[in-house]
Amino acid sequence: MTIRDRLSLQFTLLSALLLFVVLAVIYLLTAQYRRTDFRARLLDRAITHAQLFLAEDNMSVEKFRDVQKKYPLSLPQEVVRIYDDSDQPVFIQNGSFQWPRTVIDQARKSRLTSWQEGDKFTCGLYYVDNSGNFTIVASAVDTFGQQEMLQLFWVMFVAFFISIFILFFTGRLFAQIALSPMIKVMNDVKFIRSTSLDKRLITKEGRDEINELAVTFNNLLEHLEQAFEAQGSFVAHASHELRTPVTAIIGDVEVTLAQSRDSAEYRSSLEGVLTEAEKLSDLINTLFELAQTNTGITEFHALRLDELLWQIKDEWSTRFPDSHIELNYHLPDDIRKYTVQANNYLLFVAIGNILRNAIKFSNNGVVVCTLYIQNNNPVISIRDTGIGISSDDLRNIFQPFFRGGNTFGYSGFGVGLSLADKIFRLHNVRVSVLSELNRGTDFQLYFSR
Repeated sequence: MTIRDRLSLQFTLLSALLLFVVLAVIYLLTAQYRRTDFRARLLDRAITHAQLFLAEDNMSVEKFRDVQKKYPLSLPQEVVRIYDDSDQPVFIQNGSFQWPRTVIDQARKSRLTSWQEGDKFTCGLYYVDNSGNFTIVASAVDTFGQQEMLQLFWVMFVAFFISIFILFFTGRLFAQIALSPMIKVMNDVKFIRSTSLDKRLITKEGRDEINELAVTFNNLLEHLEQAFEAQGSFVAHASHELRTPVTAIIGDVEVTLAQSRDSAEYRSSLEGVLTEAEKLSDLINTLFELAQTNTGITEFHALRLDELLWQIKDEWSTRFPDSHIELNYHLPDDIRKYTVQANNYLLFVAIGNILRNAIKFSNNGVVVCTLYIQNNNPVISIRDTGIGISSDDLRNIFQPFFRGGNTFGYSGFGVGLSLADKIFRLHNVRVSVLSELNRGTDFQLYFSR
């Protein structure tokens, strides 16, 4: 079922329920008014009979004439009887209908009473006169009222179903009008493909839900466009970086095989091939680690950052024997202050990449690694005295395959910091970088426990 039909049906059901309640209340109030009005008319007929038969000597001529005029205006199936204090009927013919003694006594005791039995309404009146005390009992059937209520019922019944029919199609019309902006958004989105992610949905002023939906779609398209551009740039750079060592290897092999050479030349060629193969292996491993961070690894365990820094220092001190790495700890006695939930391997790779860059771009100068506590959270600082990063390059250092303008002559592919950034994001680590050309760089890693 479409949203339009669902909204139309819900609107119709709710309106039908409300209309049914309103009509039912109107019908019941009308029925109550009809019964009250008929009881008043029946009582008036009882009083008219009493005045006609008992109060002629107590009334003026004009008023008595009015009573005589009202007397013939009887109600449907009207029966009126007058009884004296001994429950004997007066002013009626023998053998006609008479009320039981219990009814007469009830009317005499209550002074004024009324009740209904089926369609028949009955009222009793105790009338005090100078000629004696009398009890008047009158009954009648509201035939015209019943016909009017039946007619009202059928009018309401037909009007109810006609109203439901009108409400349903009116609801469909309003639902279509209300959903038309959403349908337009859907139609616009259908024409957006991977080759046209630069297109955007039209938005208007205001904060209605449809406009917010269009804004959300535009934000999504913006992210998708950036992701596709980054993917294209990544593939292009990766292809270039992979092609370079492969081309070098093929060139060395082709030159070596072009003619016979002595063992020294073969050895030199193989060493060149080995060097390029190692570069290729490093690049492939780095790309694999970069892809691994996109798999959403959630195997986190308690990890002491002081021990992690020792492991990283040992690793890179071994790889760069001429390096000078200093570790400084400013930590409290409570190890929980610098223990975080993390993936040991990924953090080892991320922090190791920053430390490797610090060693490489400082030409084996002193690199200071400091672990301390700030605002009850651990912070790692990695500071070098190397070539530094320009302010223009600083905003792009985490882009895949980006290399600064002053890194010519240094080995690398520009993937390490991009990999580190993804790992830090996975661990909710905030990274701050301060750098000055030819003065060095300081990476601040803010962890949250």
